[in-house]
Order: sequence, then structure tokens, then C-alpha cells
Amino acid sequence: MKSPQLSRSAETARTPLDAVELEAAVGFWLRLAQQRDLRAFNDRFSRAGVSQLAYAILLVLEANPGCRPAGLAAAVRVRQPNLVEPLDGLVREGLVSRAPDPRDGRAQTLALTGQGLRRLDELKAVHAGLIEGYRGALGAEDYAVLVGLLRRFVDQARGHGDHQGP
Repeated sequence: MKSPQLSRSAETARTPLDAVELEAAVGFWLRLAQQRDLRAFNDRFSRAGVSQLAYAILLVLEANPGCRPAGLAAAVRVRQPNLVEPLDGLVREGLVSRAPDPRDGRAQTLALTGQGLRRLDELKAVHAGLIEGYRGALGAEDYAVLVGLLRRFVDQARGHGDHQGP
């Protein structure tokens, strides 16, 4: 005969747990969405050997040739020390070049090389497939709404300090 404790345990395992409060938590859904996006990004970009941050760096440098590292860090929303390793890797691969800033020889400017521009075109095609998958799953309008809401949520938090809530 089974003990009452084991029976209750087995019953609990079959009964869905109450997660009503968790279901209403923005952070819970953001974490799950980020995990899904990271998996999807890594599935598509793993063969290319490019991280999300490296891809973001390439995109920003394409649009802003000659920018300084501090501006790049602000654009990709990371602290400048966290930019050093991925940026050094892109320079080693020949995708990004560093040059003295003509306005201030102590500072550096960054730009994509010809090889970097070609590589970014390949990566953009891979990323377009990822985005199309999301649009297919959500519909183009809902995808645009989701991105807009996330941007608004992040920008609102930045306007009130990174560690504050609404």
C-alpha cells in the first residue's frame, strides 16, 4: 500500500501548479522571450560564429563609419569595457578597422573593412530569415507592435534610471 505522502506527491505532480502571479510578471515573459530569441539566433548564427553583440556592432558600424568606441557602446547599450573583447575579435578577423581620430589623435575611430561589409551582407540575410520567422509566427502587425512595446518599455526605464520601475 502506498503511503499517503507519496500519493499526495504523485497527485501534485499531475496537477498544474498555481502560477497566476508569475503569469502577470513582465520579467517572467521577457526572460522566456529572450531565451527563445537567443536559441533562434544561435541556431541560425552558430555556423557563422557571430554573437548577437558582434552582429549589433557590425550593424552600428555600417550605419556610423568612423564612430568612437564610446559612441558604439552607447548605441549597442553595453558598458564600454564589455565592448573590448568582441570588438578585438572583429578586428582580428579583419571585419573592423581602428584608426586614430583625426580630431583627437588620442582617440580611435572604428569602421567596417571591405571584408566586414561583405560579411555583414551575408549576416543580414541570415537575420532577415529569423525576423521573417517571427513575423510568420505573430503576423507582421503584431511583430511590429511587440518590437514597439519593447522599445518603449526599455526607453521609458532608461528615462527613469536603469534600476527603477514604472
